[in-house]
Amino acid sequence: MARYKNLCIFLNKHQLKADNHPNNFENCGSEKFRDVEHKDCAYPKPAYPSPVPTYYPKPSYPQPAYPAPYNQKYESEYCDSRKAPKCSKNGTLTFCLQDSEYPEKEVKYAIDYDPIILKKYADVAEQSADNLVDGLTSLAEKNFDYSEYHGNTFEKGNWVGGEGYICPSDVLYARPVRAINAEGEWRVIVQEMAWPGYTQTQRTETCLFPGSSCRTLAPCYQSKCLQKYVYQRMLSFDPCDPQKGIFIDIYKLPSACSCHISA
Repeated sequence: MARYKNLCIFLNKHQLKADNHPNNFENCGSEKFRDVEHKDCAYPKPAYPSPVPTYYPKPSYPQPAYPAPYNQKYESEYCDSRKAPKCSKNGTLTFCLQDSEYPEKEVKYAIDYDPIILKKYADVAEQSADNLVDGLTSLAEKNFDYSEYHGNTFEKGNWVGGEGYICPSDVLYARPVRAINAEGEWRVIVQEMAWPGYTQTQRTETCLFPGSSCRTLAPCYQSKCLQKYVYQRMLSFDPCDPQKGIFIDIYKLPSACSCHISA
């Protein structure tokens, strides 16, 4: 029993020496053995630097190509796109051929900031009966005289008169400067006053006496002159929202006055 006791004492002494020897890797770099150099301490515990957060500058985004409206006062005066402008004569016209309030500077400003304006544009500037009405010259169409016709079947003017359409109409090769679009909102139409050298021409034909009997036809036919329309696309500008720039809008324009015979 004494032999086992002496063996335990011996082992404990040697373990204590091992724990306090620099050969013990755990003691490398400790305060107790800081001046001791040993091959077992050749590779100390690596020290990793504290991560430094990386800060990135706030991103800057380019400003939109189209700047603020040219004239804020003009925009405020036309905030209601359904309100008829002065050129419409209190709303009796659906398009204007002259407009004393045409926003020339605003439209030109929007054109200058539209890089694809020419891709949107298309027009045949020279239009007349010579290229749009088969068998009729522009001179003949211009000289049609309906002064004696008043839309009454039993009047003399219904039976007499010179060359012309059976349903008298006012034919124009017009360049509208303002019009009501298909949604009932007024738009400014891009024309050469704001864009020199570029026009938008439309042939319009409006019945002089819509609903009246057709000229030179007997009452037994129960004829009637009907107004026809066509949808046309034109480059436009919205004075109530100048930031939209130049865009294509759709308009309902009078295209023909046709004679209809009841069954």
